[in-house]
Amino acid sequence: MILKLGIVRRDAFLRPSAGLAERVIRALSKSRVSLHLLDLPPEPSAQDIVLFERLMPYVRLSSGVYRTTARGRFSDLDPMANRILEQNFPPSETLRVEDWAASDCFTSYEWAQSLLPIYPKLSFKASDLLLFLIEAHRKGSEERFIFEPDGTALQHVIPPFVIRMGQPERWATPLNRILYDRAVNRWSQLQGLLSVPDNWSDPLERNIAERGEWTLRMLPLIHPESLRLARRDTRFVVQQHSVFEASSSLADVIRTMNIFNRAYFSEEQLLFGSRKVAESLRAGGIWIIGRTVSEKPATHEVTFFRKQEDGSLHPLQRIGNGSEIESIAIKASQLERAF
Repeated sequence: MILKLGIVRRDAFLRPSAGLAERVIRALSKSRVSLHLLDLPPEPSAQDIVLFERLMPYVRLSSGVYRTTARGRFSDLDPMANRILEQNFPPSETLRVEDWAASDCFTSYEWAQSLLPIYPKLSFKASDLLLFLIEAHRKGSEERFIFEPDGTALQHVIPPFVIRMGQPERWATPLNRILYDRAVNRWSQLQGLLSVPDNWSDPLERNIAERGEWTLRMLPLIHPESLRLARRDTRFVVQQHSVFEASSSLADVIRTMNIFNRAYFSEEQLLFGSRKVAESLRAGGIWIIGRTVSEKPATHEVTFFRKQEDGSLHPLQRIGNGSEIESIAIKASQLERAF
């Protein structure tokens, strides 16, 4: 294959390949979909939600991480978590729950929906480090750059091409490589002009800014149903937050699924992150930590910790073998007590 094209139109992405010509174009466009299609209306239709969920496997961040979304991923975990919470917190309490590293926040949405009938005064915060991308669209053309808020470019869209900028195009596709080199040069010239305003942090805002002949637009990475709930119910909030930072206020419950794993971080980093969780929990609070070991069917290994009055973490219950970093979490809480 000497070149690779891209899919830049919503209808072309959603409809099935019909004729031979369309199947050929799709074959040439494999894994290359313009992420400007993430620009969905504030009140999404059923088709908008389908579009978002189909797009997620194509969202590869500069870190190499892919965004994922899956309905019912924690359908067995949430009921167990809720039972444990009911054993520790009365329904009349203003329960403060935080779901860290929540990716597109859809699993947060599902969990919050199950908790709201139990805890009417619930305060639920879903968070991730990266909540949106930026589209820079040149006026009067179809040219676009898609980039992260810190200025790291992910795509250059010049129909019918979608050029990936995270790594050089291979010389096996020479035209793509030429377009990649041109895109890198063009981006180096434009990057200063296309800076993102400092106050862009909330994906609910759907900000737009003008930069000469370019229009900047926020592309939320948050599931449309999660955004809709956040707009309609102040008890559910989506915020930017790093798992290596303590929360701004103490929480009753913190969940960190599929983030504090040995495959991602060193023991020192895991110890530091665990300390930040311990710092963020009030005495009597619960930390839910674990990972998904298989997707179909979804299988998890999870530990439920309870923070004691002296600051130590005590395992309450396990799913499967429990979290692979149980010992690190306990050590982190012991270090926390020393300070």
